[in-house]
Amino acid sequence: MAKLFDPFTPLNFPDLFTLMWVGSLLIVIGSIVVYNMAQRRYRRYPAILALHEWVFWSLVISWGITPLLVVIHVPLLLLLLILLPGMATAAYAAFVRFPSQIAAANDEIRRRRFVPPPRRDVRERHKPTPAGRRRRHR
Repeated sequence: MAKLFDPFTPLNFPDLFTLMWVGSLLIVIGSIVVYNMAQRRYRRYPAILALHEWVFWSLVISWGITPLLVVIHVPLLLLLLILLPGMATAAYAAFVRFPSQIAAANDEIRRRRFVPPPRRDVRERHKPTPAGRRRRHR
């Protein structure tokens, strides 16, 4: 229990110190890359974009301030009080809040894809000829 209140320095936590700040930078950079790719790929699917927003901001905020906190040697308990709610929010969004919304959106997409549009009557619609005049097809 006393370890939680010790300052987070390389002397007190030799195995975890470098791993924490380097890992946090990698997580932030990776989440930025994934978020930008998702914005392009899923721009027509608002439910998936909302999921990526939740996960992105919860990870970037919590892991983005971790290198600063590691450098100023805050206690390990403060680091955990910031990181755990951020990761819990990302897990809540990915596994509780958005799966039902994404499933409903997928059903709607499938329904739109496989339901054909209403048929038009061929006799009502004339097709233009190459010369530009309208001519009745027989």
